[in-house]
Amino acid sequence: MKKHLLTLNIAARMVSRNRLRTVLMMLGVAIGIASLTTMSSVGEATKQETLKRFKRMVGTYNIINVVPGSSKTRGMPSLTTVEPSLSFEDAQALKDEATTIAQVALTQNAFDIDVKRANNITAAAIYGVSENWLEMRSYFIDVGDEITAEDVASLARVAVIGPDIQRDLFDDEDPIGQQIRIGNVPFQVKGLLETRGAGPGGSSLDGIIFIPVTTASKRLFNRDYLTTINLQLKDMENPEAGVEEVRSILRERHKLADQAVDDFTISSPRASAEEVAEVRDTLSLVLTGVSVVATLIGGVVIMSLMLISVAERRNEIGVRRAIGATRIDILWQFLLEAIIIALIGGFIGIILGLAGGALAAVVQDIAPVILWGTVGSAVLISIGIGVIFGIQPAWKAANTDPIQALRS
Repeated sequence: MKKHLLTLNIAARMVSRNRLRTVLMMLGVAIGIASLTTMSSVGEATKQETLKRFKRMVGTYNIINVVPGSSKTRGMPSLTTVEPSLSFEDAQALKDEATTIAQVALTQNAFDIDVKRANNITAAAIYGVSENWLEMRSYFIDVGDEITAEDVASLARVAVIGPDIQRDLFDDEDPIGQQIRIGNVPFQVKGLLETRGAGPGGSSLDGIIFIPVTTASKRLFNRDYLTTINLQLKDMENPEAGVEEVRSILRERHKLADQAVDDFTISSPRASAEEVAEVRDTLSLVLTGVSVVATLIGGVVIMSLMLISVAERRNEIGVRRAIGATRIDILWQFLLEAIIIALIGGFIGIILGLAGGALAAVVQDIAPVILWGTVGSAVLISIGIGVIFGIQPAWKAANTDPIQALRS
């Protein structure tokens, strides 16, 4: 044990002797580990923020959506982009017949509709919804009341507005009870939504107005078809059963032949969220691969400089062998030097990486994430770099002829 401690002590002293060379070797590892730590942190933070924004946009993951058309609509469905093939009667049939569905919500929406109040005007996304839509999609009222079943039944001209609409039309005034005009149709504001922030693409989710779906259909848009039917599943563990039941009911109602394609599209927010996560995971994997390459380059730098060091320290090796050091002692000394350099460089890289991840999070305005698993892996990688790239110089040093070394 004493002999091993002596070898470790010698290795530590040799590391501190040639500071410039040591710093260069540490720098190579530090850059690689810093890149790995930063990229992993930024990738995970971005993934979590994207999923959080996606969750804010779609509400809950136990909902499947049905939109008109045989292929997925580009962007959000609206009255100007979907076929008039999904009816109010379809929604009622699903509510009455589907045993896998807990509840059904109706949507009729359009975008960039002019909304006025006095001399103020703005453009908003208008959603005609059933009374259960807000709860299903996890929209919450900050002030006032939500859309009720009575509002839907009576075709009431009432509206629940988002924070962006309040800012654009009312400034600091209380909007509750005030009148706005949506497409020149007067509506009374009865509720103000809590803010939902930004969606996955970074755009605001607060420039929105909700009105009763019947009012939208009969008094605003004059359209008797829906843009979306939202279905809350009873059992999210088996969503395929719900999807197939909904498909069967709609195909029968639309009188589609067995060979005919669906004239509607059923999608699941959970599947979309998984696709988003998969893209982010792929990006993280690519970034991690780049970081690993940078770390390997740091290992090559260690090996190259240590080979030079072995050549320059032949006399030192000869003296140690002359006073009784074995080849194994020399091997361990140089290997420990490489491990010490790589480990210190790794710790420096971890500190720089965590700082870089935090800075990137601040710049992107997202919550920083520390992946302790990555930190632990970085330590092991540093040790591995020292062993893998230090073994050749150590082997060369151990096999140096002591007599020739003393003569050099």
